[in-house]
Amino acid sequence: MGTKKGIVLVALLSIAAAVHSAGAEPSYLVYPSTPTVFRYDTSRFELITSGDSRFDPAYQIAGQMLWDRVAGRIPYEVYRAPVLTGFEPSRNGLNEFVTVSASFDVIVDGFSASPRTLGSLCLRFWPEAANAAVTVTIDGQSMSRLTTPLPTMEVTTPLGIGFYSDTGAHPFSWVGSPSIRIIAFSDKNADGAFEGTPLYTIVSYDGPVAVQNATWGAVKALYR
Repeated sequence: MGTKKGIVLVALLSIAAAVHSAGAEPSYLVYPSTPTVFRYDTSRFELITSGDSRFDPAYQIAGQMLWDRVAGRIPYEVYRAPVLTGFEPSRNGLNEFVTVSASFDVIVDGFSASPRTLGSLCLRFWPEAANAAVTVTIDGQSMSRLTTPLPTMEVTTPLGIGFYSDTGAHPFSWVGSPSIRIIAFSDKNADGAFEGTPLYTIVSYDGPVAVQNATWGAVKALYR
């Protein structure tokens, strides 16, 4: 890993705000096709229950609903993960879809308030051990590099809740590290790196992961 990429990795794992700095490369909504727990940034999101006037039972999981206190709305984009099993506060300030699987579809979602085009689109992979010799298979192609380009995505489909969304599903697996982090972003600099803090990431573990008892039980039950 080059010096620039090493600096970016340290920043990704330590910065506690999931917002873009001025001039940062845009990142996008990404989630796994497998059962996932959403770890949320507590400075932006909160959990509410049925006693709260904002509560909508259509979006409850185990009696709790996620609320975006910054946007003042249900974070519909989070609920687009097809097998969302629960919520937990983030340990690092990042918004993460956590899954226990080394093979699944990485879904890139163009969720937006208006139609748009996602160009220079890439997936970026960070193994848990920065120096691990990781082999990633994406869309049936095996590769040792940690960034792969994706086709341009046109986001034009209305959702009926004031948003638009189109998705791309990319079969993914890896070997060589116990866990890996994945983001989708526009590579404006065409250098394969990512500068900034991602809005959403996938964290995938190839083995047990420490989560709260209730949500971990829900994840385990879906793998039986």
